[in-house]
Amino acid sequence: MALAIALTAIGVLHFIWVFSPWPFKDVMTFTKTIGGSDDGVMPPVPSTVLVGLALIGGAVLTLMVNESIPGIGPAWLRLVGMYGLAVVLLTRGLGGYFMNSGAAIEFQRLNTFLYSPLCVALAALSGTVAVAASRR
Repeated sequence: MALAIALTAIGVLHFIWVFSPWPFKDVMTFTKTIGGSDDGVMPPVPSTVLVGLALIGGAVLTLMVNESIPGIGPAWLRLVGMYGLAVVLLTRGLGGYFMNSGAAIEFQRLNTFLYSPLCVALAALSGTVAVAASRR
């Protein structure tokens, strides 16, 4: 449940960011802290929506694999999706440290101590859900 809640919350944040730089005071602070750039240009709406949908989709997938909600499609495909989610999150978590090069210092700091470690933790949770489902 913790994984589904975290993915949903982060997904909802992406939907908010389509319309607003909240919780940051302005767009410049947002882009430095979240995007790593100091150009003051918000990320493109389609990619922001796509990431939000993917995160919420991952939360729904987690609930289906965990049998908290009814599953859609074959169980093997949901399981492959769960392992895929773990790989994507782990890749972002470990690969995220390479994103620091040339990025704004605000992003570097949060990416090093929050974003990348959070992705690794979410990957571990995803992997745990996938392995537990594999053993059923």
